[in-house]
Amino acid sequence: MRNALALFGMSLLLCGAAAPQPPLPAYARPPASMTTFYQGPTKVNLAGRPVVADIALHADMEAAAKGALKIALTTDVTKFVDETESDLKAYIAGRYSECGERWTSSDPDIAFPSNSIRFRMELTVEYWQCGWNGKSPPSRLTRDGGKVDVTLVPYVENGKLQARLGDLSIVVTEGLGKYLPLEFLIKRALDGELKKLNGNPKFYRAPNPLYAELFRYESIAAKVDADKRVLITARYGANGTAKALDRIAARMKTEGVTQ
Repeated sequence: MRNALALFGMSLLLCGAAAPQPPLPAYARPPASMTTFYQGPTKVNLAGRPVVADIALHADMEAAAKGALKIALTTDVTKFVDETESDLKAYIAGRYSECGERWTSSDPDIAFPSNSIRFRMELTVEYWQCGWNGKSPPSRLTRDGGKVDVTLVPYVENGKLQARLGDLSIVVTEGLGKYLPLEFLIKRALDGELKKLNGNPKFYRAPNPLYAELFRYESIAAKVDADKRVLITARYGANGTAKALDRIAARMKTEGVTQ
């Protein structure tokens, strides 16, 4: 999920006249009334995984002249979706207990409908017991499986990025759920992970160099364009002068984005 935020032209002159401008990459197109002040491949280190992402920063220059800084960060996260799918599968595989629950799943499918994040997969949960004293060889007590469809909704509250459970749909394909109903297990796991995520400063606060300039989240949105590119737009606000934009651009070039 963290990785979901990881997760983001130059003019040519010929004979003294400007050559036609190539179209801007989708991620770099500034929102209405904003001006791009930084764009390019950028080092990103969120949750300890260094990557390079195409990121652009845009600012409302009229607002900046009045001491109100409004920034939009836009980025293309298409190539990182596969990594997020692998992370999710690894997380599920890690829910393994010799005497307890054992989870397995198919390869997850991730989509971004209506500014939300949707995960779909086939999930199997087994429960193994090791006798009344926990010392007997493990034996499987029950096995339940189903098709799971989860939608998470990101939102901003008091300047903090948060996430909540939108929809949860489970179609049971095997087992009866007599001992461990799938819906109960999955809901319990999701509630626990969302609680940890929403309470983690590395998730809810703006990344550096924005955080260092006292920026806070205002909104975040995702969309899939006609070329099937997954584009993220995060908006931030702070008080200050336009000089802060120069400092941010300089740090983006040298340090990139960090948490």
